[in-house]
Amino acid sequence: MYWYVLFVRTVQEFKVEQLLKERLDSDLFMPFVPLREIFFKKAGIMKKELKPLFPGYVFVESELSNREFIKKVRTLIYNSRSIFSLLKYSDTEFAMRESEKQMLLILCNDDRCIESSKGISEGNKIYITDGPLKGRESIVKKVDRHKRRAEIELEIMGDIRCISVSLEIINKVPLGFR
Repeated sequence: MYWYVLFVRTVQEFKVEQLLKERLDSDLFMPFVPLREIFFKKAGIMKKELKPLFPGYVFVESELSNREFIKKVRTLIYNSRSIFSLLKYSDTEFAMRESEKQMLLILCNDDRCIESSKGISEGNKIYITDGPLKGRESIVKKVDRHKRRAEIELEIMGDIRCISVSLEIINKVPLGFR
């Protein structure tokens, strides 16, 4: 299976996903929007919300090769005001590379959502104890303990993207006490 990425109007990802599901053959195309679980405090109460992992992008899973895929979706992209373009590496390479796809599959659950992770802080190091980031501390670039978020770097279609995901630091351990 190949993954293709469409650049779409921001905030219309789910509308475009639905449009693709209605207009494309479901046996050949499976459009989806990867999600991330975000926790935030509103009126003193912690709430959970699912947001697009990559705002402005819709992914399409398909068995079709580059050329066949483009033939099938070209007119749909051209006639849609919400779809701007199909991302590509070069003039002949449109499908997402396997290494990038595998990293997303590892981080996401079966519903293609990156769930919240939990960790502990020891000095200025973070150790992830639970969740999709466990064992992948190297992709965490920044942690905001107050907002319970971690900024991670993922490579998508050849570009490095910084993404904010949920990370709850359960406790802060003094240096050397772990």
